[in-house]
Amino acid sequence: MAITVAAGLSVAACGGDDDTKAADPTPTASPTTQATVDPKEPACSFLTAAERKKLVGSAIDQVVATSGTPDSSQCRWQASSALIQVTTVPAPAWAKSLPSVVAELEKSGDIRTSADKKELARAKKLVAGADSFSGQQACDAFTTLAEIGGAKKGATTTITLVPISKAESGISAQTCTSGQLTSLIYSVPGLERSKQVDGAVTTALAAAQRRALAIR
Repeated sequence: MAITVAAGLSVAACGGDDDTKAADPTPTASPTTQATVDPKEPACSFLTAAERKKLVGSAIDQVVATSGTPDSSQCRWQASSALIQVTTVPAPAWAKSLPSVVAELEKSGDIRTSADKKELARAKKLVAGADSFSGQQACDAFTTLAEIGGAKKGATTTITLVPISKAESGISAQTCTSGQLTSLIYSVPGLERSKQVDGAVTTALAAAQRRALAIR
C-alpha cells in the first residue's frame, strides 16, 4: 500500500486524448473549463521558456490550458512530443481534501497487511484536523505523508510516476514549503525515471515554487 502525498491529488485530463490523464493538486474542472487558455494566468510565468526547453530538450511554448482561482493557478504547455503542467495552491486548501482521500483508501480494499493498517491509522490521525490546518501544519502533513510513502525523513519534495495515457507515463513532482503546495507534471515519449531526470524535474519545480511564493 502507498499512502503518499500524491494520494491527496486529484486527476485531471491533460490533453485532447480521452485517455490522457495526470495528477493535479487542485479540484478538477470540467473539460470546458480546462480548455480555457489565459497566458496571463500566474502559473504561466512560473517557468521561463529556457527552463521549459532545458527540461524537455526542445521548445515547448504553447499554452494549451489554464485554470485559476483567487488562491490557485495552473498552466499547461504542450508540444507534439511533450507536456509540462504547473499548479500551485495554498497548502491548507490542499490539506482539506486529505480526510476524504484517506477514507476512500480505507474502503478500497488495499489495506491488507498489519503494516498497511498501521500506516492507515497514522494517516487518519494525521489528517483528522486537516480542515483547520495552518500553512505550516499542512506542509508538515505533506512531509509526514511523504515519509509514510517511503520518502526520506523531513522530505519537502516528492516525485512519482503517473499515467499520462495508456502508452505513456509522466513524472509528477510536488513540493510544500512556506504554506504553499506546487506541483509539476512532466512527460515525453518513453519517459523513464533516473537520477538525471529526477534532478531536472526537481530543479524546475524549485524554480516554479520560488515564483509561486513571490506572488502570494
